[in-house]
Amino acid sequence: MKTITGIILLAGLVVCLAASGQSVKATSVGDLTSHQNNLTTPALAPNAQGCNGTPVIQYAVANPPTISPGQVTTLQWGLVGNAQAAFLQFPNGHRQGIGTPGSQQVNPRQTSTYFIVGVCGPNQVQVPITVTVNNPPGCQGAPQLNGFTANPSTIQGGQASTLSWGPVNNAQYVQLSSQGQGGSGVPTPGSITVNPTQTTTYFLTAWCQSNSVQAQVVVTVSNPPPPPPPPQGNRITGITRNGGLSNANRLVLTVNYYWDGQDSPATLQATAHNASGGQVGQSNATRIDPNREFFANVNMTPAPRGMTSVTACIIGRSGSELVCQSVPMQ
Repeated sequence: MKTITGIILLAGLVVCLAASGQSVKATSVGDLTSHQNNLTTPALAPNAQGCNGTPVIQYAVANPPTISPGQVTTLQWGLVGNAQAAFLQFPNGHRQGIGTPGSQQVNPRQTSTYFIVGVCGPNQVQVPITVTVNNPPGCQGAPQLNGFTANPSTIQGGQASTLSWGPVNNAQYVQLSSQGQGGSGVPTPGSITVNPTQTTTYFLTAWCQSNSVQAQVVVTVSNPPPPPPPPQGNRITGITRNGGLSNANRLVLTVNYYWDGQDSPATLQATAHNASGGQVGQSNATRIDPNREFFANVNMTPAPRGMTSVTACIIGRSGSELVCQSVPMQ
């Protein structure tokens, strides 16, 4: 009997190779069933996550693979198979968990290599993605900015403004930043929408080696003034002797007031009292205006004698005293 040293499956036939090199009769797959118990296939024990052996990364690319300083490229990767975990590894060694397939935008300032990493137990596979940053050798002197605007430049709280900038020439890197916040590289030309809650200054900065040029715009946030406080109700805020109009025979009082319009029309009237509280004089009743801080003059003729205090009242149409105020006066 010839010893079988190899089995090849071709189009449903099993061809066995003898040790002597002589061929043996081809057998169909169905005919091999009875011999299955005589053949054993070694198997790797799966780990707890259900993967076996080495992970497989479908693809990993950068689109575009070459950029200019300040531009953005997209890292793209396919399915990472036979893996319990997948990561994006940054040039500084930091790893970030990812879903597969997937993508992420990056904007390195210099040529950098990223890795897509698949992990299955102790086995790891990583595929590099190199992003080439073309720092033009001809960059010399100062960069050239071509416009930086905010539209609109004044907004109300909660509204948005669009920052726009033109192409930047003779530059290795362009950054957009703001007052009190960090910055990030931006492509040129470009634009971005911002929603500041307070007046904010934004900066567009370009570098060429050790030279830099900066432009700035201010987005003014105009918060509406708070509403005026509600009126405090009817009140008399001052009672004074009008020296220009008073004389020995007549007392003229200037009364400051606020009347909210209730029990309209209303009048203002003053009375004079002596030390015992007795009334020694009374003014005329003067019509007053509603809903504003104002004043009125009232007359007492003849001038009261023995007066030690004056009381002024706003009196409504019904005769009710809406508010009164007393001051000492002689």
